[in-house]
Amino acid sequence: MKTAVVIGAGPCGYVVVRRLREKLKPKDLRIVLISKDEYHYFPPLFADLALGEVDVEEIRSPAKNIAELYDAEFVLGEVTGIDPENRKVFVGKDEYSYDYLFICTGVGFDHESVPGLKEYGYHVFSLEGALRTREALKNFKGGKVLLLAPDFPFRCPGLPFEIAGKMLYLATKKGFDARVTITMPWSMENLMKAMQEIPMGIIMVHQRYFPGKIEYKFEKIPKEVTENKVKFEDGSEEEYDFLIYMPPNRPPKFLADREEFLCPNDRRWLASTFPNFRHPKYNNIFIPTDAALPCMGLPPVGVITHEAAVAAADAVIADITGTGAPIPFPNQVPLVIDLGPTGTMIIFEIHGKEGNIVKNKKYIALTSPLIKSMKLSFYLGWIASLR
Repeated sequence: MKTAVVIGAGPCGYVVVRRLREKLKPKDLRIVLISKDEYHYFPPLFADLALGEVDVEEIRSPAKNIAELYDAEFVLGEVTGIDPENRKVFVGKDEYSYDYLFICTGVGFDHESVPGLKEYGYHVFSLEGALRTREALKNFKGGKVLLLAPDFPFRCPGLPFEIAGKMLYLATKKGFDARVTITMPWSMENLMKAMQEIPMGIIMVHQRYFPGKIEYKFEKIPKEVTENKVKFEDGSEEEYDFLIYMPPNRPPKFLADREEFLCPNDRRWLASTFPNFRHPKYNNIFIPTDAALPCMGLPPVGVITHEAAVAAADAVIADITGTGAPIPFPNQVPLVIDLGPTGTMIIFEIHGKEGNIVKNKKYIALTSPLIKSMKLSFYLGWIASLR
């Protein structure tokens, strides 16, 4: 009997386990799910938690429930290393052998990259960060909100635009005045490339609902954050009353010094290959996490991670059963963004061949308040199904 070890019990790990068990019975495949967190979280809900739209218990479920639901073994602990030559994963003093390994750890974050960033800024990329932001917003009565991106790309490139709309919508509901400035480190040379990640249509939606309330500034690389002010490398400064930042991404700790696991052209990301998300060297290791997507030319967003997890699991299913080809990676993937009073559906058109860098285009398919409700209902339903 073959063994699949899945590192990470977030959405990527959950989709892998579910997909494997849908096609392979326990007698055909043993699944070991390793999680450093006691709970399974749906990361997009951290922003909703920070803004007071949901509570903690609504956005999490016990991670062990995934294993129980899909006949897998559950290990609570942090992976400290892997030995791909001997097919072993280390969790403290324990080790787990595998025939197939799925790395679904998500991205790591660097909160120390800019002096003062962690001290004065807030973020929504973890439970702790969201709760800290939520507490601080209780005392925020209006003013200038600065959304700061020290580095690019970062997980969920549309998040600053989403938070901008949600913050202004919150201010409207609570009866105070607020304005938002979004600063990005993109150079003018890369601006068009950056805009492929964030369709210009989102800015148009912003201007429709919040005319004159949102300002966009590019080519802004932060040098230092002080109380109520950000200093940029070009010598300019930006004052703020509330600072939310997008932490720069870094590889997971246990892979940070493993050259063979880092993207050759950008060490901030992991190496993987399209369309089955196998490691370039180790054919039995799959890396469908958002921490690897930019290495293939894909944006690090959850909906593409979901499809990547399915594609990776299908490759193992085909290998074990010896019949049937994996389902092709979809040519179109929908992404839903909550912009405050309304929601927007973006379609990613993905074009790529095996081993090549993927090319993708985006366009807005629909804007409607129903999309906002649909998004939150889907997320909360995802968590509720695992309780």
